[in-house]
Amino acid sequence: MGVVKRRTIWLVFVFATIALGAFIYNAYKTYTFHKPIPPAFPRIEINNEGVSLDDIHKNGKDIHYSANLAIDSELLYQVVDLKGRGNSTFSEKKMPFQIKFSNKIDLYGLGKSRKWVLLANLFDDSNLRNAMAFYLERMLGEKYALNGRFVELWYNGENQGLYYLTPKVEIEKTRVDLRDPYGILVEYDALNYRNKVCYGTAQGRCLTVSDVVSEDNTEAAMQNFLKSYNDLMAAAEAGDYKTVKKLADVESLAIFFLIQEFTVNPDGYASSLYLYKDGFSDKIHAGPGWDFDYAFGNKNWLWAMDDGFYSPYETQYQRKWNDKALCKLFYWLTDIPEFSNEVKRIFNERMSGKKTEMMNYFVQTASEIKDYALYNNIRHNLKNFVEEVYELGDWISNRFDHFEETYGNND
Repeated sequence: MGVVKRRTIWLVFVFATIALGAFIYNAYKTYTFHKPIPPAFPRIEINNEGVSLDDIHKNGKDIHYSANLAIDSELLYQVVDLKGRGNSTFSEKKMPFQIKFSNKIDLYGLGKSRKWVLLANLFDDSNLRNAMAFYLERMLGEKYALNGRFVELWYNGENQGLYYLTPKVEIEKTRVDLRDPYGILVEYDALNYRNKVCYGTAQGRCLTVSDVVSEDNTEAAMQNFLKSYNDLMAAAEAGDYKTVKKLADVESLAIFFLIQEFTVNPDGYASSLYLYKDGFSDKIHAGPGWDFDYAFGNKNWLWAMDDGFYSPYETQYQRKWNDKALCKLFYWLTDIPEFSNEVKRIFNERMSGKKTEMMNYFVQTASEIKDYALYNNIRHNLKNFVEEVYELGDWISNRFDHFEETYGNND
């Protein structure tokens, strides 16, 4: 893409952002904590009588509650199983939740499921990072890419601000569709495994069972997965691409790599790394991606490094880490020329040249949530939403240019 064309696109984005900023600023001056949000926005109401948010914090995230839930006041009203969730986010006042219905329900066209997650996005002052990462997954063709819907959440009659409703990563026909009796969904988790059953890898890292097709086959399915995983790691370290292809769906690994690298996700190679295998004869697949609130150069990241970490011009940032917690699979794969070629192929076929499309989605989504994000950031003492939108948009734009230069066909 030429420099002139690139500048033209960026100027359009800048003017759109300025217009959005002016609108939000005018709204900002009129808001108070007690002014109600207009009713048109998707709204979830939870009535958990006698149980405050402080009670949930005190009792722990593993305690389940029977709560009444209403969707948009009229469309749905029933009893659900409610629990807090998250790791670092659970201890915060604005915590994420998991809700479980007694039967499968399709919420806002996202597909039928019993379990749903309400993400708080508390460490993301733009509230947009998870939504943008899921959009990127869909663009790249991740088989089980997630989607979500922004909602305002009310708990016991009090507005809790802006949340992102999304399906839970689990085995389900509309989620990760595994059918074999020994099908299994596994999480690589080197950060938050202490309260889980950990299956140690040959590298001394932790795999945990996220979900299985049949609970009776959990141990056999996990042992089969663990052997395949260790064999895959050994082949990747040895640069044996032929064996890697026999053991793994390399396209899914390449897509996962592109998503984590584009978003510069600090959790991407250490936790929330989902892998699955649909029975003994299947290959290992990567995905879907999860947990992007610290990604896209977010300076709220808990384990802040040097400023280069936040730069949109870094490539394969995980190589700079000397951290035993990281999964070395992708570190070794990127040293194999055939895998690097697969990464470039997918980028050029599915992502290259679509910067305007991505930025349009970004501006559109920011515009849709502006009133509610404004209220949310005031209520929870977060940073200025307008400034965050501008900074994040600028970062994504520059990151896309960098990827075009790094992975694009520039002949």
